[in-house]
Amino acid sequence: MKRNFYTFAALVIAATTAFAQESSFADLMKAPAEVTPATEEDVIWTPPCVEEGHSYEMVFEIGCKGFTRTGLTDVEFDSPNGGRGIIVADTRSYKYYIKNPLPRTHIGSYIEGTLVEEGDNVYIECQLPQWLNAREASNQGVKMVVGRKIVNPDGMIFYDPVTTAEENVIRYVMTEDEGFVLEFDDPELAVVATYAYLDEEGDGIFAGAAIERVKYSDPGDKTPVTMPEGVTAQKWGMIYSNGLRVHNVQCGIQDDKVYLAGVAPQFPENCVVGTINGETITFEANQYLGETETTYEYLVFNKAKFISSSDRGDVYNFEGDLLPSCEAVYDATAHTISCPMDEAWFCNAGTGHLYYADFWVGPMFMPDMGGAATPSDPEILEWMEYMPAVGYGGFIADLPLLGTNGEILSPEFYTYIVYFDGEPFTFTPEEYPGVPEPMTEIPYNFEDGEVEDFRVEGTNHIICWRADGYESFGIQGVYTYDGVTNKSNVVSQELEGAAVKGNHIDYPEVRDVKFYDLTGREVINPENGIYIKRINFVGGKSISEKVVINRK
Repeated sequence: MKRNFYTFAALVIAATTAFAQESSFADLMKAPAEVTPATEEDVIWTPPCVEEGHSYEMVFEIGCKGFTRTGLTDVEFDSPNGGRGIIVADTRSYKYYIKNPLPRTHIGSYIEGTLVEEGDNVYIECQLPQWLNAREASNQGVKMVVGRKIVNPDGMIFYDPVTTAEENVIRYVMTEDEGFVLEFDDPELAVVATYAYLDEEGDGIFAGAAIERVKYSDPGDKTPVTMPEGVTAQKWGMIYSNGLRVHNVQCGIQDDKVYLAGVAPQFPENCVVGTINGETITFEANQYLGETETTYEYLVFNKAKFISSSDRGDVYNFEGDLLPSCEAVYDATAHTISCPMDEAWFCNAGTGHLYYADFWVGPMFMPDMGGAATPSDPEILEWMEYMPAVGYGGFIADLPLLGTNGEILSPEFYTYIVYFDGEPFTFTPEEYPGVPEPMTEIPYNFEDGEVEDFRVEGTNHIICWRADGYESFGIQGVYTYDGVTNKSNVVSQELEGAAVKGNHIDYPEVRDVKFYDLTGREVINPENGIYIKRINFVGGKSISEKVVINRK
């Protein structure tokens, strides 16, 4: 598995089925027999096997329920607002499992709890610490614990694990009005993730993910809009300004309504709806787009301000309150829909604030007219040289579905070529087991399943290689329509250093570098040990990372 590499693309594959239910909270808590009871042959829960370095894995689930997760206090590290919590009820053992207990962190992990009934008080109690994952190869894992907040003089927040088993307990309390509420009597406590060594007692160091107080409420019926029956959908493209970007959508018009399917590429069948009034189309905010494994996603809008400076590089700032709608210009003759260039569309978790998976600045929609075209040059976003320790290298490239003259391109006519040292590279089944036959031209949407050498996310392509000894790699788009083939330029990148690189990322000037111990105290001259390293840049930007200092 190439998860270390895939994290830069933020790819999440939802492998769990959430069962639609009409049951109440009490029904779920009781795990009634009507909820497809398991047989003795079914494997419900595979506990973590830390000695063998295994992660948590749920092989078979029943009684799943998705909830809208909302923060009740300001959470410093990982906002839960708009998140999707899943509670798994085991009808055989009456055990309960909280899936993804930390939002967008350690996706696919679980913690185990027990149903407790004390009169009218019903809750799921989880005794911590519990492992979220563990890797034998690195002798490290991540535990979920209860921690106490520490704020150091520089304003950095840490969480120090509590010291007693009585404190290291969390409860998801069932309430009649709000669903489940995770809360602490002490406002300085939080549920946190910590790094830990498998052969070491104790709960490790703070890993940068925390929940202080949160409620899980029933989201009710959530059904995204799909293309209505009788509406003829046409191939269109969505072009946007944050980079030379475009992806395919489907457009259908019925009476005064415009339906755009696939605005969020992860939900290709689900529609955004606009209302036509003369030369204006109004798109209302907060349209439901669909669910991921960890979130309920909505369409929201906000103002976008482009900033280019020596301090911050080229970035977009999103300021002010979310907008109630977006007013687009509709040209019925040219068949185009153009949104204001200073407004951005977001695929966003929830509707209360910006917590987005993707955004599109000043989007414009236009039809795919067909015909031959020359594809725009790809853009190499991230790359990693071949690393013998992990057995692969690779890169992420954006292949815009846009011709050099503004044409919308179709993936079915698009292939691409990978180059090493200026020569086309052929991927063979002997070396790349997910490839069905030798391929020099890779189909645009080709993926190889569990092998994961080829992955596609919208217009972003992830290619992993097992090739070593080269000085450069490159990629070229190829578009063949009705027997006419046109190619983009070959976009190349020199290989140097065995580390993840970004060919367009340029951090501003470093102001200072500080070290902190695991309690948040600044250390002027750090000796051997584990520290939090904070790099402060001119202009206010800063990044923090865990480092191990070992001076011989």
